[in-house]
Amino acid sequence: MKFLISTCLLMLLLPQSTSAAERTPVTLDRVIDGDTLSVKQSGRKKTVRLLLVDTPESKKPNTPVQPYSLEAADFTKSLVSSCNLIIEHDSKGRYDRYKRELVYLYCDDKMVNEILVREGYARVGYIYQQKDHLTELKEAERQARTKSLKIWSLDGFVNEDGEGFNSTEAERQKEVDVVEKIRQLLYELVDDLLDRLVKKIGL
Repeated sequence: MKFLISTCLLMLLLPQSTSAAERTPVTLDRVIDGDTLSVKQSGRKKTVRLLLVDTPESKKPNTPVQPYSLEAADFTKSLVSSCNLIIEHDSKGRYDRYKRELVYLYCDDKMVNEILVREGYARVGYIYQQKDHLTELKEAERQARTKSLKIWSLDGFVNEDGEGFNSTEAERQKEVDVVEKIRQLLYELVDDLLDRLVKKIGL
């Protein structure tokens, strides 16, 4: 009994790990791409990556600019350029295995991570130990996917078997569209030439 009472007292005295996550105000330095930003905290610049979300690549070495990557960056910039920015770290850690600082970014009281996913500019991805807001992000992704918004409008573009996006699938669809347009233009050109030829020879 004495051991049980001692254990209960010890648990009450220890700091609780389930307390509300600390939020820190920052100011915008620049938007690097859709899910990566440079911010200033206490006058010092640092690069942060949005937790649990992934936008198409526009600046990855040896990778072509992917569909909706530039739009995602522009959308992020429009969101964060005129509001009070606050970063929140996950209770399971501030960094990933590459030592990148991972954050939930708030524009006033709205989470930028969630807005990007809900509007179809980002997918939920890179799920490791940090999962504080995974449930709401998954729900936002479900809504965007149901509505076929942005990245979800391209068949096979989102790599559902892993991380990232399948650029080749999206590019292949674009190539098919271009070929179809060229074929249609050729048909119209041939028809026009035949009409002129018929009129010229008086048939």
